[in-house]
Amino acid sequence: MSSSSAKTPVRLVLFDVFDTLCTPRLPVHEQYHVEAIKGGLTPDAIIPSSVRAAFKPAFKAVDAKWPLYGKHSNPALTPEEWWTKIIYETLLEAGADRTELDDKIGKIGPALMSRFESDEGYRNFPETIECLKDLRQMGVKTSIISNADPRILKTLDSLDILPLLTYPPTLSWDVEHAKPAAEIYKAACRKCEADPGEGVIMVGDELKADYRGSVAAGIEGRLIRRQGEWSDGAVRVHDEDLSSVRVITSLKDVVEEVRSRNDLHPRQ
Repeated sequence: MSSSSAKTPVRLVLFDVFDTLCTPRLPVHEQYHVEAIKGGLTPDAIIPSSVRAAFKPAFKAVDAKWPLYGKHSNPALTPEEWWTKIIYETLLEAGADRTELDDKIGKIGPALMSRFESDEGYRNFPETIECLKDLRQMGVKTSIISNADPRILKTLDSLDILPLLTYPPTLSWDVEHAKPAAEIYKAACRKCEADPGEGVIMVGDELKADYRGSVAAGIEGRLIRRQGEWSDGAVRVHDEDLSSVRVITSLKDVVEEVRSRNDLHPRQ
C-alpha cells in the first residue's frame, strides 16, 4: 500500500504517542536531574548535561541484558524494576556516588516513574484532545501503537487521551514486536477490527518506525513534523529525504483529511 493521496473513506487512525500526541514538559535528562537532586543526591555530583550523555549508554546496556523490559528474564522483571535499573545506571554513569545512589534510589526511582506517568512529565500538543474528539464525533476508529510497556497507559490516562480512544493501545510489550516491524501494525489492526489497507492511517513523528514501518505493513503513513517541536533525543536526521513522504504539520491536518475523504461537513 502506498501512502499516495487516497480517496477511500478513512476507517481507522492509529497514532504514535511521544512527539505525536504529547511531548515532555522539560527534556527528559533535565527531569532526571531535578528528581535526583530532590531525592537527595549531592547537588554537585551530577549536572543535566552529564545525565543527558549517560542516558543512551545506560538504556542500551540495560536493554541488552534484560530485553523487552525484562519480561522474559530469569527472574522476570516488572516494568518498574526495569526502569529503576535504567535510572540507576544513568545517574551512576552521570557521576553520582554509588554508595549515595544505593541509599537514595528507593526514593528517586519511584518519584521519576510517577512523574513520567502523569502530566507533570508530559503535556499534550494544543490540538491533541480536539483531534481525538473530532474523530470520535465523525465515527472514525482511533487507537495507538507504541514501543512501550504498560506504564504508558497511566500517562495516557492522566493526559485524558486514553478515554477518547476507540480501542486500547497496542504496545510492543504485549505484541513482543516493536515498530517498524509489520507484526505490531498487523496486531493493532486486528485489535481494532480493521484490515490493513487504504482507509487505515498511521500518524507518527519518526520516519523509519512510524512512516516506513506502517507503509511496509500496508497502512497509509503520515509523518508529523511540527515547526520547532524537536524533542531531545527524537530519532530524526536533518538531511532526511522526505520528497516522497506524506508530511503533515498538525493533527488538524488529519481531521481535515478525514472530513474530505469521508465527505463530512465541518463541525458547526
